[in-house]
Amino acid sequence: MGRLIPRLALSLAALLAIGLFAPFSFALPDPAVTLVSPPENEAIVTNNFLISVKVTQPGKAISVSAEELRQKSGDKWVSVKPEELEEFDKKKDEEKSALAVMEAESFESKGSVSFYTRKIENITPGVYLIRVETLDAAGKAVYSKESRILVKEKTEEETKVFDSQKSGTSQFLQSLLSKIFKS
Repeated sequence: MGRLIPRLALSLAALLAIGLFAPFSFALPDPAVTLVSPPENEAIVTNNFLISVKVTQPGKAISVSAEELRQKSGDKWVSVKPEELEEFDKKKDEEKSALAVMEAESFESKGSVSFYTRKIENITPGVYLIRVETLDAAGKAVYSKESRILVKEKTEEETKVFDSQKSGTSQFLQSLLSKIFKS
């Protein structure tokens, strides 16, 4: 009888933990799915970006969507600027909104390494949210990862750098390849 009570207590604790944490497992990122581009939480200057997701498991289905974060300013909804993000996070839900810039698209991995890519154009400065979900056979999300992309306005100094003869294309490609093969 003395050994039965600790085992029973341990079993109840394990069942309670499974019951409490199982509903939240969908919020975890899938280790076989990685957002390669654009860079997360890094300010970029662009009017378009390429969403690239690496999937390292054959037959894995994902859903990818993108939204621009908006906030209430008077009676209008305006884009959230990267420098306003901390303030935005403190706002009430009624003062926050998101505008879809890309409806959810599904993709299924065919090989041991596959890439989903989609170019998003006509981007204005603001904060964008990219959501990547891993789907089960019924199309229900079992894993989810949200990444914030910070797009800032081009400053006068950056305009001079971009107009110079030196191209950042090789640096961009080197960074992209590094991120692709890092995982």
